[in-house]
Amino acid sequence: MTARPPEPPVLPAEAVLSIGAPGSELIGVLAHPRPGEARPVGVVIVVGGPQTRVGSHRQFVLMARALAQAGYPCLRFDYAGMGDSPGPMPDFERAGPDIRRACDALIEAMPECRRIVLWGLCDGASAALLYAQGDPRIAAVIAANPWARSEATRSAALVTSHYGSRLRSPEFWRKLATGKVDVLASVREALGHAWRSRRARGKSAASADTGLPTRLARVLASPRSPVRLQLSGNDLTAAEFEIAMKPAGVLEGSIVSALRLAQADHTFSAPEALRAVIEDSLRLLDGLGAS
Repeated sequence: MTARPPEPPVLPAEAVLSIGAPGSELIGVLAHPRPGEARPVGVVIVVGGPQTRVGSHRQFVLMARALAQAGYPCLRFDYAGMGDSPGPMPDFERAGPDIRRACDALIEAMPECRRIVLWGLCDGASAALLYAQGDPRIAAVIAANPWARSEATRSAALVTSHYGSRLRSPEFWRKLATGKVDVLASVREALGHAWRSRRARGKSAASADTGLPTRLARVLASPRSPVRLQLSGNDLTAAEFEIAMKPAGVLEGSIVSALRLAQADHTFSAPEALRAVIEDSLRLLDGLGAS
């Protein structure tokens, strides 16, 4: 059984928040710092994909408690239509109203919080990046493995990430030497993905100005608040994001910084990966508190 990061030595107090009117409320859990120790910066966790406020392997629970233990109030919540929140689930690109309601609720519950950091995973990271441009209360965005998928990026990521890792794997070469790999089938599959990627790039040229990768690149080129990326080396979504951002060059300058964890998977399931993400987040938060 895989070990997980330990809970804080003294668990922070937690309160269930019902945000909004009955029937359309968002349900969240707010982790409180100890009395008198709350910092003026709070955190709202924006979940990714079909997940609830708990997160894979209790990822968001552990993160929220660790941040609260360090003095940062942290709210994790269910989107409408997910977990305990009723209603139709919005597309992540239209999740702005839910994120705003969560930010409002955090500040109402913790008046000492004057600024908010959004921490998002996958399409939650993309939603946070897009939302932050319009809310001056957002002090920073921490975007973990943002979603920027298109047909072109998926096929290109499969070629560079999946097949590249296979070529670097000793196990692949052992199977090849013993005839356990169908070389022709693997080559046809790789060439097929490469062709689909090339074809998709041509098809998407006409919609490049409005597509998600372009909009994210524009945000990262001129973010309203600091952006910190947390990228996993063993994750197709992160590989797609880097491929999608490469033409704009937004990851190569000094505007956006990044933590890269070579062995981490999409949800940082290894204890050391989640610990590194939490520590990296705390460094950013501490820097904001000192500014």
